[in-house]
Amino acid sequence: MKRGLALALVTAAAIAATASATTSSGAVVKTAFNASLKKTILVAGNGMTLYMFTADTSGTSLCTNDPQYHCSKAWPPLLTTGAPRAGAGVKASLLGTTKRSDGGVQVTYRHHPLYFFRGGQGLGKGDTKPGQIEGQAAVDLWWVLSPKGNPIK
Repeated sequence: MKRGLALALVTAAAIAATASATTSSGAVVKTAFNASLKKTILVAGNGMTLYMFTADTSGTSLCTNDPQYHCSKAWPPLLTTGAPRAGAGVKASLLGTTKRSDGGVQVTYRHHPLYFFRGGQGLGKGDTKPGQIEGQAAVDLWWVLSPKGNPIK
């Protein structure tokens, strides 16, 4: 009986630790060399390219799921459930977050809210695998970022 109780306690502790790690895990931002640009850019932990929107000001995202433009459908935000984490080549001091109007917490880098490019909405095809930069210079408002947090134009 003691052995069964000990096993149950260990299992419960493992489940609790896993749940805690899941709910407090932060999105990872790292760098990768982009062959098309011949420059190092910011990417998410999964290697997908990250973009900034020049219309965003003061670290606030203006790309929302508004009824007219559906911006966040073409440009989904990089969201986090915990403090964002700096991967290779990223300065942790430049990472931050901003609260979105939809309640989500979006990762920022040097006060630029970060987005992926899914495409559609008349903007062409989106990024579907690491290394793609289909959203680069879209409508002259969307840019990839350097490790210093500057738009690469």
